Amino acid sequence: MRLLFPLLVILLLAPLAQAQSYDEALQDCPGLILPRAFDIQQIHLQMTDDPTEMSVIWATDGLSVNEIVEYKWDAGMEEDDAENYCYGNHNMAFHMATMTGLPLGEEIEYRVGTRNSEMSEWYNFTTIDPSANHFEWISIADHGDSTEAMDVSEAIIADESAQMVTLSGDISYADGEQSTWDNWFQFQQDSMTRIPWATVVGNHENEPGYEFAPYEHRFDSDQQIESETFWYSRNVPGVHMIFMSTEHDYSPGSTQYSWLEQDLSSVNRDVTPFVIVYGHKPMYSSNSYHGSEVELRDSLEELYVAQGVDLVIAGHDHFYERTWPVSAESVQNEGEDSIFARGHAPIHLVIGIAGRSAYEELDEPQPEWSAYRENNTYGWTRLVYDGDSRQLEITHHRIDGTIGDTFIIKESAVTLESKDSNALGQIGMDSLFAIIALCGAAVRKR
Repeated sequence: MRLLFPLLVILLLAPLAQAQSYDEALQDCPGLILPRAFDIQQIHLQMTDDPTEMSVIWATDGLSVNEIVEYKWDAGMEEDDAENYCYGNHNMAFHMATMTGLPLGEEIEYRVGTRNSEMSEWYNFTTIDPSANHFEWISIADHGDSTEAMDVSEAIIADESAQMVTLSGDISYADGEQSTWDNWFQFQQDSMTRIPWATVVGNHENEPGYEFAPYEHRFDSDQQIESETFWYSRNVPGVHMIFMSTEHDYSPGSTQYSWLEQDLSSVNRDVTPFVIVYGHKPMYSSNSYHGSEVELRDSLEELYVAQGVDLVIAGHDHFYERTWPVSAESVQNEGEDSIFARGHAPIHLVIGIAGRSAYEELDEPQPEWSAYRENNTYGWTRLVYDGDSRQLEITHHRIDGTIGDTFIIKESAVTLESKDSNALGQIGMDSLFAIIALCGAAVRKR
């Protein structure tokens, strides 16, 4: 028996050693050394940079053995082993596995758990086909677990059309209390088992006593445990999405800046005509609590303008604000009836309204670059890409069921029909330049 017990402990710890040594497990996860009753929880999907793959992360309240994901579709059933790991002094085991070789645009069934033992119920998701002609998703920031935050979560869970969620930092507001993360994931699970959530770090992800470790272990961008990769990109139908960190060095010459420069320069606009950058702190904000992050703007705005970024989505200030297409605080274009042609300059959104207490004090007078703002509402932003019209429609929804703001970004020049049916109506800039050129040619001929 003296030999049997150490052997049993070693066998139980074997999967954990994939990510951590035995000594690390003893130091970081003392509550996981002895077997316990396993409760499979916090199941959430994570996108990889390959649309034929989908990662899934889950947690158990004890060290488990042989953790796997099983998945199936019409072609049959597959399974993949999970990596098992923990962090800090938080007594939860985490597991990550990746489903591979998935057909695009098809429904996949999956479940997670211990091989030949405890397994979760079956869940399903539909893979994202980057060549699809239509795509819908939801963006939020500054979430937490308030009553208003739960209203936002319930709206996301009830939305059967959204195909993913993005979250621009300040996610659970755990601030060192790790059970807050556990509860937050449990509440989002009904959505997160069905569609992936893509996130960036905010200042509240840098937790006292833990720094960014809880975020690194609970979310994934590169299928590597403890990789410390805080910036990445994903392609979805019509849109190249960039997820950057305002909490790490982004100055010219930094690793993150070089990555942003390379990533933006490699975008194929024929495949993804629109580019959206997600970060936490805003380049433009007329809220008096934090306001514009001028250092961020000085470092990155020129790059974003030069590379044709269409939309920059941030949080940090707990209100909603939309700018005009703006560069160096100068309005580049005012569109027509909230319809904008892409290519003038980025439109900036602050959407920190997903649940935290509103910051109601605003800068007055309203800056010229600020097109629309609300300072005491809660809600989420819904985005729709339409491939037929090659446009993005963005709508700010309030939790009371009303709509606060809506606008459209089109790939081509904006052409609107006039209210007077006998008139030509508003013409786009390309058409105007063409008319000027024709007139000039006619004058030269005469």
